[in-house]
Amino acid sequence: MTVLAIPEALQPYAGRIVDVDTHEMIPSQLWRQEFGPATDEFAAIFQLLAPDDPTGANFPDYKIDDAPITNETIWRMKGPAAPGAVDPARRIEIMDRTGVSRQMMFPSAVAVFGSMLFNFPPEYGFMPQFKGDRKAYGRALFEANNNWAIRKAKVSDRIRPVPVVYGDTVEDLVANTRHLLDSGIRAILIMSAVLPGGRSPAHTDLDPFWRLITERDATATLHIGSEGGFLKTDAWGDAPAFEGYKTTGEVNLSPWNLSIIHLPTQNFLATMVVGGVFDRHPSLRFGVIEVGSFWIGPLASQLDMWCAHNQLFSKTKVVPLSMKPSEFIRRNVRVTAFDFELVDEYIDRYGLEDVYCYASDFPHMEGGKDPMGFFAKRLARLGPEVMEKFFVKNGEWLMPG
Repeated sequence: MTVLAIPEALQPYAGRIVDVDTHEMIPSQLWRQEFGPATDEFAAIFQLLAPDDPTGANFPDYKIDDAPITNETIWRMKGPAAPGAVDPARRIEIMDRTGVSRQMMFPSAVAVFGSMLFNFPPEYGFMPQFKGDRKAYGRALFEANNNWAIRKAKVSDRIRPVPVVYGDTVEDLVANTRHLLDSGIRAILIMSAVLPGGRSPAHTDLDPFWRLITERDATATLHIGSEGGFLKTDAWGDAPAFEGYKTTGEVNLSPWNLSIIHLPTQNFLATMVVGGVFDRHPSLRFGVIEVGSFWIGPLASQLDMWCAHNQLFSKTKVVPLSMKPSEFIRRNVRVTAFDFELVDEYIDRYGLEDVYCYASDFPHMEGGKDPMGFFAKRLARLGPEVMEKFFVKNGEWLMPG
């Protein structure tokens, strides 16, 4: 295979690279066609946005996914206009040109904004013009997205759609997840600000859920955009210093929001680790996607410290975890980095070279125009073993063949 669109340093891994974060990016003009009439009310609201809105949801002139696939368009075209943004079948050529063996494909507008509608109360300011039952409509949007994901999972096992799982009870959560897995889905998205099935992620009542994922050799993920409502109010960011910053389809880029963006995910993962989920389910594959990787090393260190003193803090004898929290993270968890992060320095400081994964965020603009190049330059000094882990092996573990 001739690979033209990747740095020379990655040529040895061509055809094996794993991209654990890409997206569909279907404009609202096609939502009824792709997702069904449940999206009509949502589409009407988004079609009031300016055509150049960063969400990419309003594209009045969009016709068909036919942008030419070239080395230039693969990395520099963003949004719905990018080749393969709407039609997953066109991604196979893109993956071949970039040496990618397989990729996860997360949702964009319908499920991400459905999650925000589901999680945000009206006072947060998200879609105040929607006057109906926000949670009920959020569920309808999840269902529309998930049915689309089931259909697209049949395009190729190299492209794995990641639908949202939800349920007010553990039984509902397990049933919804089983339906997705029975339908060919191999990775699921859990909302990081919502108690899954109404329970703590660490509660043994949730073990049937984690067991189902493990037994099916599927992957559970958290992803940016599903953390809405973690804080009781977002007025913490209501200050002149935080005005005038861009907002993309998934994230507000103000300094305040970026400083706390990882907290819902960190809370969810820490609860699982110290709550023994990975002890009880040692084969559970867990990915944390697009919230940065700057926090995972400090978290691992902190959890090791606190767990080392459990016996001193407890009123009764504590049954210790079978390993250190950092060891569970190293074994069971994979985390993606933004291309501007100092991943090599994180590895110098904390180790965890088995945890960090390559992600392009294609075709979202947050992925940048040369993610492979930026990561390769930073990691080259750590040698080929670390490079191979970052671009190949860590992602392979998260997305088994």
